[in-house]
Amino acid sequence: MKALEFRNNKLVLTELAIPEPPKGEALIKVSKVGICNTDIEITKGYMGFEGVLGHEFVGTVEKINSNDQTLLGKRVVGEINCGCGECESCRKGLERHCTNRTVLGIFGRNGCFAEYMYMPEHHVYHMPDNISYDEAALIEPASIAYDAFRNVSFTKDSTVAVVGTGAIGMISVWLAKYLGAGNVIMVGRRDKKLEIAKMVGADTVVNSQKTDSCSALKEMTAGKGVDMIIETSGSAAALMDSIYSVKKDGCISVISFYEKNLEDFPIDYLVLHCINLRGAAGRFGNPSAVCDIISKNPVKLTPVITHRVKFDDCLDFIKNIEKYNTGKIKVMVEF
Repeated sequence: MKALEFRNNKLVLTELAIPEPPKGEALIKVSKVGICNTDIEITKGYMGFEGVLGHEFVGTVEKINSNDQTLLGKRVVGEINCGCGECESCRKGLERHCTNRTVLGIFGRNGCFAEYMYMPEHHVYHMPDNISYDEAALIEPASIAYDAFRNVSFTKDSTVAVVGTGAIGMISVWLAKYLGAGNVIMVGRRDKKLEIAKMVGADTVVNSQKTDSCSALKEMTAGKGVDMIIETSGSAAALMDSIYSVKKDGCISVISFYEKNLEDFPIDYLVLHCINLRGAAGRFGNPSAVCDIISKNPVKLTPVITHRVKFDDCLDFIKNIEKYNTGKIKVMVEF
């Protein structure tokens, strides 16, 4: 089978044997995969991973190494954090926190940039017919974004701002609107991407290169600040602005990495204004919840797919990905 593999600091398109799924795992023929920025960072040394890249996929189960054959022949997506199933975290359903876990295409487990892959059977979710292949391949990043909204409820009077026009930011806009927020604001730097944000649910957009986003958000909320901010950009400056843009007792969910500790962090302001700052990185069971939302939400997520690449061409695309960055949101690789 063809596979895109990172090994010895080199990304190569190679031929590998079709794997035999271990006991309790399913062999999946891959149909589509999304390119995530994590894939790019791995080629720069992130996590020290070597093997087949990729963790956003949809495919069809061709073989199951267990007595339960329910998913055989079914179209599926997967939960990428694969726990040991025995530790305290796994028993609580928190496999992402398992100290012995493997992560699809990121840590200890080959990923989905291959014609075939395998995953634990209980990490695989059947996709209903009303979800397209494109939508199914977006479920993994949507599952990460969904985590930002845990234990949060909105009304028509709620104002939510999302910072960052990447795929996670776009999906956060889509989710915030579906979950009932009356006013969803997207903050970004490029007008073309901001127009796509409107297509997936943004009521208002703010170009932070043309106006001060903090002042704009305060002005839109009569000076009090927004109820919630989803920070997805990975910009330290954007996180600082978020702290000053959210209301007292407001919430900031962070779905991004900053790659270094932040200096001059306004911790006293955060404490005195009772601001809830929390991280979000997905958890076991989110794909099922997202699948249900995709099935019910009349607003489609697919406008976030800005580029399509054949698998045979994805090596060249990834090597030259920087030239696509100004317009790229989600790249879909097709087999």
